[in-house]
Amino acid sequence: MIRTQKTLMGLTGLLLAGHCPAQEVEELEPLTVLARKFHSAGDDNASSVGLVTGEELARRQRYRLLDALELIPGSQALSTAGLTGNTGTAIIRGLPSNYQQVVIDGVKVADATNGIGNFLANAQLGGIGSLEVLRGPQSVLYGSGAGGGVVGYESAVGNGETETRLFGEGGSFGSYRTSLSSQGKEGDLAYGVEIGRQFTANDTYANLPLHDYEQNYANLALEWQAREDLRFKFSYRGTDNLLKTSSLSQWGTSNSEIQTETNLFALNGYLEINPDWESRLTLGYYNENYRGDFDGSLFGIDYERFTVNWNHELQLGDQVTLVTGLEGAHSDYANTSGRGVDYSNYGAYANAYYRPLDGLQLEAGARWDEHDDFGDDAAWNVGAVYRIEQSGTRVHTRMSEAYRNPTLLDSQQFLSIFSTQLANPNLESEEIMGYEMGVTQEVGDHEVGLTYFSQDLSEAIVTSFPALASTLRVNSPGESRVSGFELSAEGHFLNEKLKFRLALTRQDREEVIDLPDAMVAFDLSYQADRWLVGGGVSFVDGAAYLAAGNPQTDSRTTTRLYGEFEVNDSVSLHARVENLFDEEYQLFPNTFGEGTQVEAPGRAFYLGATIQF
Repeated sequence: MIRTQKTLMGLTGLLLAGHCPAQEVEELEPLTVLARKFHSAGDDNASSVGLVTGEELARRQRYRLLDALELIPGSQALSTAGLTGNTGTAIIRGLPSNYQQVVIDGVKVADATNGIGNFLANAQLGGIGSLEVLRGPQSVLYGSGAGGGVVGYESAVGNGETETRLFGEGGSFGSYRTSLSSQGKEGDLAYGVEIGRQFTANDTYANLPLHDYEQNYANLALEWQAREDLRFKFSYRGTDNLLKTSSLSQWGTSNSEIQTETNLFALNGYLEINPDWESRLTLGYYNENYRGDFDGSLFGIDYERFTVNWNHELQLGDQVTLVTGLEGAHSDYANTSGRGVDYSNYGAYANAYYRPLDGLQLEAGARWDEHDDFGDDAAWNVGAVYRIEQSGTRVHTRMSEAYRNPTLLDSQQFLSIFSTQLANPNLESEEIMGYEMGVTQEVGDHEVGLTYFSQDLSEAIVTSFPALASTLRVNSPGESRVSGFELSAEGHFLNEKLKFRLALTRQDREEVIDLPDAMVAFDLSYQADRWLVGGGVSFVDGAAYLAAGNPQTDSRTTTRLYGEFEVNDSVSLHARVENLFDEEYQLFPNTFGEGTQVEAPGRAFYLGATIQF
């Protein structure tokens, strides 16, 4: 495989150009941003990082974040609350969504007060460079809520002449998707812009006769090279979403109408102070507006988060690299039940990379955070990477500790009609201790990796019931462990015309929630001069997605096919089939009574076209 340490070369793999079957380009290993907050080769980091470029996502016709995460081992994403448009869940290394962080253009989306469910439900992958998943505890770089891992991507801009694309697609369940996008560069200003709309009535069934979802979205990225050593990048990603549902259960008919808006703004400044010192200042703002009408009962949430991050990468001689930074954030949360909190937190971190010998790198880092309401927290990590260039073998190991802050919504007293949450001023942060060890082997144009991971969750925040109609949020004694193996493989044959990708996860212990014991996703595609054809197979074991002992979903195997044909230089056609063999399975079991299960969509066909100007 072709490898490079040069950021300029690696960035060619980060530009989302859309798929063009006739295009022949030399593929360079794309660079990760999440692993250090600055561009680096994934192999140069002890953390496990999975990456899928924007071009790969377009090639495989993966447009939503929830649909794409299965391509990365250790990751599962789905909506256990319903079909497309309902609250999303991301599970990384056995830990559910509240232990994951999402970082877009350097801006963290979530905190303990407001989770990532609504963002996951509506996140689109248009106009990005690469989708990345940084697995294992990552609080040193990303603070609270990164105990399972970090999902992120950066908005892409053009690097040459303007390319404009009109995309349209229609298919089963009354679905359609359309977008208009453009990327290019004029002088010192590079840009990427996209607007789009989608609708689906989903594959409804007897107990879910209505599940209509529509979305309008917009993405914008502007990058200005002010001087040779200074550039600025502004980005915006926003969605406006409407979900209408009607469901039947043993308790009767329930109707809902949910409107959700998300807006993320990021301003990044990059300054090369000298050849050995690069600085990145990020100003970010994320807001989420949720309004739900549940059979006339109204509930709403307003959430906003301001962030400031000042990060530095310093080369201290030939052997040491130091990544360090200061961070601050302010969050404001309010819901229509009369609950509201606002708080600030700030912190500092440093992570050092030391290369004492050729092929060997040692890592060590620490972080300190101060929270308005819950005091200070600390995190640390140590790791090592050893690479044998002659054989293409890479061995890595890492140990790390992360944390997750509680929130005043957990610790304060709250009175409601049905029960009272009692105050607990002694509530402490949850702790996650992680360990991993793995080996990666290059074999010609292919790469295979195997990693063992183990994570212990302690001081878990749970709900107790000390008295009738009363609840209390407490730290649970003892530890809960999750462990397993991750296998990844990717490569190509026939002069890069035939490509494959495999992601396999095997869970040995599941003491937090019951999850699939095994998950496998395999994709294979062949590209000729003017056409492309591919397919994928996914296997997921049954799981309760709650505590062990609850009803489980059935194991399932699903298959998809996709293809594209270039009519001429301006027009291409594409098609795909999801769930080719019409496998019947559940996304969530009937845990809460007969009829409460969530049935997965059946076979679906889609056909579309792209016009390039």
